[in-house]
Amino acid sequence: MSRPQPRRLVIDGASFICSIRRGPVSADPAWTVLAAYGAGRRLRIRFAADPASGRLSGDAGLATGSVQTAGGQWVNLHRPAVMRALIDAGLAAADGRGDERDGWALLAVATLPADADAGSGASV
Repeated sequence: MSRPQPRRLVIDGASFICSIRRGPVSADPAWTVLAAYGAGRRLRIRFAADPASGRLSGDAGLATGSVQTAGGQWVNLHRPAVMRALIDAGLAAADGRGDERDGWALLAVATLPADADAGSGASV
């Protein structure tokens, strides 16, 4: 199985290299991370699965980069507009140290495109 290639996005005039990875099948809880590096900044946005609340991420059988919210919405993290919305929200919440951020919290405040779930499972 091939790994998706990193994607370059320009956000506020600065280039970011973005990638999406999921934890090993044995990870408990399962997780997916959207990482963005650039302009002297590092941002890791982690989506940890919580099946009891309906949040799915990184689970076996899901396409890499596909997460399901507690409300049942599927979000394809590979979509450039989705990446941009989450990175914007993460940079706004970041304290400059480049700490990992909770993806679910950012997803709740990010302005996602209307078709955030379109093409879920597609790779970059």
